[in-house]
Amino acid sequence: MRLPKIVGAFLIGWSLLSAAVAHAAPAELLNKTITVSYTTTIPGKSADGQAISGVRNVVRTIYISSAGRVFGRVFRRDRDASATKEAAPGESGNTFRFEGNKLIGVMQFVSGAVQMLITWDATGQSCNATFLVGRDSGRALQWKGVNGRTYTATAPPAFSGVNCSIAAGNAFAGQ
Repeated sequence: MRLPKIVGAFLIGWSLLSAAVAHAAPAELLNKTITVSYTTTIPGKSADGQAISGVRNVVRTIYISSAGRVFGRVFRRDRDASATKEAAPGESGNTFRFEGNKLIGVMQFVSGAVQMLITWDATGQSCNATFLVGRDSGRALQWKGVNGRTYTATAPPAFSGVNCSIAAGNAFAGQ
């Protein structure tokens, strides 16, 4: 059975509107900055087989504009190098999206990935961050150090010292 054009147009419009609403930034986070700091430890080995303890200290700064756009910055420090990267909405390094009362970001590795899940209280004053690691079927987790070298995990990653905070305003303003 064919739907009348007006009904079809309504359904298409409704589905687009529903998708936009489902992924819109919540009002309590507009014009706020979320900062998540943590340490990731991954036992592994280098390309030449040397055992390493991959320890990375990370600070992720996420600004949600008054229009609900998400901007991100990550500072990473390994044992012998550090780097800062920024990503605006739509750029490949910015994977953050809202799903209900959760902000979800995915950090892709050479093989595998980590999903960061941020939740907050009803007022948008405090938050929590948790991490979920996934690996490609049948493959060991591999990551690239800040130094550019690739490492292979010999045990699952551990996350420690996780701290999440929310502050009013744009942490990137004036920088």
